[in-house]
Amino acid sequence: MSIPRPEDSTWTDDQWSAVATRGRSVLVAAAAGSGKTAVLVERIIRRIADPNSPIDVDRLLVATFTKAAAAEMRHRISEALEKALTADPESEHLRRQLALIPRAFITTLHSFCMEVIQKHYQRIGLDPGFRIANETESALLRQEQLEELLEERYGEAAEGDPFWTLADSFSGDKNDEGLFRLVQRLYDDSRSHPWPEHWLNECVRMFGERRLEDDHPWLSSLRAAVRIELQGAIGLLREAIRLSRTPGGPEPYLANLDDDLTVIEYLLELSEGHGWEHLYHAVQGAGFGKLKPCKGDHYDKELQERVKELRNAAKDKLATLREEWFSRSLEQYDEELKRMAPLMSALAELVVTFGERYQAAKLDKGLVDFADLEHYCLRILSEEGATADHPVPSAAALEYREQFEEVLLDEYQDTNRVQEAIVALISRERPGNRFMVGDVKQSIVRP
Repeated sequence: MSIPRPEDSTWTDDQWSAVATRGRSVLVAAAAGSGKTAVLVERIIRRIADPNSPIDVDRLLVATFTKAAAAEMRHRISEALEKALTADPESEHLRRQLALIPRAFITTLHSFCMEVIQKHYQRIGLDPGFRIANETESALLRQEQLEELLEERYGEAAEGDPFWTLADSFSGDKNDEGLFRLVQRLYDDSRSHPWPEHWLNECVRMFGERRLEDDHPWLSSLRAAVRIELQGAIGLLREAIRLSRTPGGPEPYLANLDDDLTVIEYLLELSEGHGWEHLYHAVQGAGFGKLKPCKGDHYDKELQERVKELRNAAKDKLATLREEWFSRSLEQYDEELKRMAPLMSALAELVVTFGERYQAAKLDKGLVDFADLEHYCLRILSEEGATADHPVPSAAALEYREQFEEVLLDEYQDTNRVQEAIVALISRERPGNRFMVGDVKQSIVRP
């Protein structure tokens, strides 16, 4: 469902589609400077002032990632409401909306999580007197807990324990700084997932449980990374071709550039629909020919050099793929992962134990960090027994679903999976009521 565009509208078709579409979730993916925030504000105002079914501004959740962005959003919505009220000074509804703005849910995701926790802290047994730890406090607690844990492991680990190989691989002669960084990085990565321990267990399982096949999650990630590199190479070559066709451009290079582009586009096609082994052999055999010379003085030397630079950058991307991503066959990757499985298991166990101790230390001091806000909020909004594969909204989540007519999320590209899970739990399913705005290099609007 969509509302008709006003005759004097200056919105593009795609922008108006994003403003006016109703009865479903909408993702607006557009480049910086394409008017995404203006579209978001216009949609909010249209929802509030809809002549057929107006809603109150406090029935919307408008979430962004910084307090400054939230304040700016609140200001822009207030200005738009004042403008609408000037055009319709008799509207009690619009006057009421301006009065509601100070307590409307125009906020950061972390502030929303804090609101949920303060309202439902008893559900998870959390002391309501908690405070947010500052960076120094968090760093000191992490350091203390990890030092104690590693000291214990050095004293307890038997000969042949994978811990020793892990320590030898990542610790230096004088300190454990490398292992410290590894454990904390993996801990932080795990906390960006709704169920961190489940994610770590899946990582361990993927190292040793089954052979690498085309549907293996590692290969899915590799394929995505390969496609990004190939698409980058295609962009470089297309720009080189464009410059070669301009007046004074190195036209003799075009035959080579067209061949180069064909090679890369073929590899991209293979990366999207063929087996890894086929792609491996194709990358190993792929290459660029020698450029034909540009004879004569009528060719622009600067254009020649720029085209060569672009082509060399594309060649470098292909070389990187060959040397870093396709230096081993699938069978060799498989054997390597299996050898690493015990190390991954030991590392995951370290991360889990560190996480438990760090969490206990924070609770003992009445502290939480920003990741805790997300995970406590997620626990409150999830029914007991919910899993990564089977999320179930709690009674609290259902209350928020009833409260919010629409959930609008700015800077969607910055959300992690915990935040996505939170937004999903408080959003309606059929019909969807999410409106998400994010940055991409090319403007795309998908209702």
